[in-house]
Amino acid sequence: MQTFEILTLALALVAFAALAVTLAADGFAVARLSRARRRPPAADPPRLPPVSVLKPLKGVDAGLYDNLAALARQDYPGFELVCGAEDPDDPALAVARRIAADFPAVPVTVVAGAPPFGLNPKVTNLVGLTQAARHEHLLISDANVRPAPGYLWELVLEAAGGDGLPPAALVSSVLAGAELAATASPSAGSLLEDLHLGTFVAAAVCGADATGHPCVVGKSMLFRRSDLAAVGGWGSVADVLAEDYVLGRAFAGAGRRVALSTHVLPVVSGRRRVRDFLARQLRWGQMRCRIAPAAYAGELLLNPVPALLATAVLAMAAAAGGAAWSLVAAGALAGVVAKVVADGRLLAHLAGRPVPWSRLAWIPLKDLLAAAVWAAAPFCRTVAWRGNRLAIGAGSRLRRLDEPAGFSPATPALEEAR
Repeated sequence: MQTFEILTLALALVAFAALAVTLAADGFAVARLSRARRRPPAADPPRLPPVSVLKPLKGVDAGLYDNLAALARQDYPGFELVCGAEDPDDPALAVARRIAADFPAVPVTVVAGAPPFGLNPKVTNLVGLTQAARHEHLLISDANVRPAPGYLWELVLEAAGGDGLPPAALVSSVLAGAELAATASPSAGSLLEDLHLGTFVAAAVCGADATGHPCVVGKSMLFRRSDLAAVGGWGSVADVLAEDYVLGRAFAGAGRRVALSTHVLPVVSGRRRVRDFLARQLRWGQMRCRIAPAAYAGELLLNPVPALLATAVLAMAAAAGGAAWSLVAAGALAGVVAKVVADGRLLAHLAGRPVPWSRLAWIPLKDLLAAAVWAAAPFCRTVAWRGNRLAIGAGSRLRRLDEPAGFSPATPALEEAR
C-alpha cells in the first residue's frame, strides 16, 4: 500500500470515528431533552422562592421588546425584572421602561449606568443589577432570549431537586434558535448561528452534563446570591471572558450540584451577517481553547464533516488503484448525509417541529466554517467585544490593550418603575 493510500485510510478511520461520536452525541441529546419536564401542580402550588431576573442590556437587539415581554408574562407567583446597561444613555433602557409601563403588575427596576468593576463588561453590568435586585434567587437572562411562559417554573423546580436528585445550586439551559423553523427566511448569518446552537452546542452541553463536567452557558443561569458569594462572587470572574463556564466550574468544585434544565430556551438571532457568525464563533473558540485545551482538541470528534469530505476527495483520487476506494468515497459522502439527518432530528426536537431541508442543507457549510474558526482560534490573541479590544490569556483571563470605545462609566442610578 502506497503512502498516499495509507494516509487516506488513516483519515477515513478518523472521519468515521468522529461520525460515530457525533451521531451518538446527537441521539443522547435528544434522549436527554426528552426527559419528562417538571411541571407545577395544577392546584395548591408549592411555596417557591421569589426570583430576581437580571437582564443585562447593550443596544437594542432584534425583538428586544418581545424578549423582555416574554419574561414579564412568566406564569410564576413572584418575580421581578432588573434591567440595566453600562451606558446610561443606552437606547435599550427606553425599551425596558416601556416594559415597565406596559406590565404594571410586574416589578421592574431600571439601572442606568454601571461603575468600573473589571474587564468583562457583562460582569460589570451584572454587579449593578445584583445590587439592585431584591431577592435571594437570581436568574441571569440575556437580552436575546425569548422563553415560554413556564420557563421560571421549570428552572426553579429543577433547582429544588427531587426524584432522587439533591437540590441544585446552579441551573442552566439548552439553547435553540427561535426562528430556525419559522416560515420567514432568516439571514445567512442567523441561519448559521441557529444551526450551530442547535447541533454542536446543544450536543456538547448535554454531553458535558452527562459526564459530570458541566458546561454552563451564561444566557440562562439560576443561582442563589449566597452561593455566588461563597464561590468568590462577581469579583472572581471580573477579568475573565468565560465568566459563565468559570462560575459553573467553581460551583461544581465547591461540591454544589450544577444542573441542566430540560426546558429549551429560544434565542433570537435577528438579521446577522456571516461575518457576525464567524466573529462570535472565533470569540467563543478563543475562550474554549484557553479554558480546556484538551477538550478543545476533542471537539474535532463532534465535527466530522471536514474529515469526511476530505476522505471522499482523497478516496476518489485513489479509486484508480481499486474499487474499494470508490466504496470508501461513497461511504464518506453518505456519512455527511447521515450527520445532516441526525442534526435535523435534534434540531426538530429543539424547535418543536421539523426544520425545512432547505435550511438543513446549510449544515455542511456551517461545519466547514466552524472547523476553520476552530483552527484559527488558538492563534488569535485579542478579542473585540462590546466596544473593547482586549488580550486573552490562559483560562480566558483578559488584559486591556487600549481604552474602551464609547462612553465614560457613570454612577448607576436606580429607577423604580413603581
